[in-house]
Amino acid sequence: MKWVMFMYSDPVSVLAIVLFILAVIQFVLDKIIRKNDEKISHTDGCIPYRWFIVIWVIVVTLFFLFVQEPHHRHVGSGVLLVLLFGVRSIFEWKYIRSSQQHVISLLMMVISLVSAIVFLM
Repeated sequence: MKWVMFMYSDPVSVLAIVLFILAVIQFVLDKIIRKNDEKISHTDGCIPYRWFIVIWVIVVTLFFLFVQEPHHRHVGSGVLLVLLFGVRSIFEWKYIRSSQQHVISLLMMVISLVSAIVFLM
């Protein structure tokens, strides 16, 4: 019960904790799975990926400005993370398939999806 109370107490701190945990998981998966240091910025996908990031920042900013209820912010944050990792994995699969980076993004998408579902329960 204390965990539920903590989750509703301060949405910014909960989001910060979730993002920190996801960053640590991403770092560990990068060390284990990634085969080389290819990046999207070194391929033809640089410009579309940058536009995706710009649009993503605008959407996230608008989301946090206009969604005020804590429960909707948590659920929306989970959905936004799932979409972020899903689209990022598509870019990585299309432009840098040999690095296996898309596998990491897919795993991060699944982790985000599972955590969003667990939060809903």
